[in-house]
Amino acid sequence: MQDDQLARIIEQLSAEPEEAYTLQQVVDQAVANVPGCHMCSVFVRRHGTVEVAANSDATASRVDELQFELDEGPCLNVLSEHELASVPDTEHERRWPRWAEQAHAQGVKSSLSVRLSATAPYFACLNMYSYREGGFDDDAVDRAVVYARLASVALEQAREISGLRSALNNRLIIGAAQGILMERYGLTLNRAFEVLRRHSNDSNTKLRDVAQGVLDDVDARSPLH
Repeated sequence: MQDDQLARIIEQLSAEPEEAYTLQQVVDQAVANVPGCHMCSVFVRRHGTVEVAANSDATASRVDELQFELDEGPCLNVLSEHELASVPDTEHERRWPRWAEQAHAQGVKSSLSVRLSATAPYFACLNMYSYREGGFDDDAVDRAVVYARLASVALEQAREISGLRSALNNRLIIGAAQGILMERYGLTLNRAFEVLRRHSNDSNTKLRDVAQGVLDDVDARSPLH
């Protein structure tokens, strides 16, 4: 890839630091920048659960679903074992024969799956599909690997920012609940937090959810409801 191409891709992937938006950009930019890639999706595994986080179109979605239905396929393999999996010809693929046969029936003639670098327990995989047999030559594979590195950086940044926003939002909710308890029961700030924490432990409920329950109770008592 040329420097101007790399700069444009980085700009697109980092345009909005939200994880869901970044994942969709990863998919869209793969179709635009990896030769042979006509469709694309991203699989994400969190704590042992795998889901499709973004895809480019309905055909990609259907081919993805087949991997889950049949419990076989290149992207599932990449998430669990390898960094890269290439399927040059789905018609004659023998590693995942059931998936390959049905993917071929959907018009997918070849595929390329590349793991996106991430920190455990979060893993992601870029799944690229082509309407052409042998759609991903050596140059395409090299570009896909470079692209995956760029996408990994953007995704890690988006996840970090999303995590910070989530943490800030949780603190705001907990702080608001503390304020309600202080006003309602004449508690100190620390005592109000201790009440929330103890209820969280006793009920085996996240502290943030306990605090949200306090806020919901106030809303339910409001004359506007």
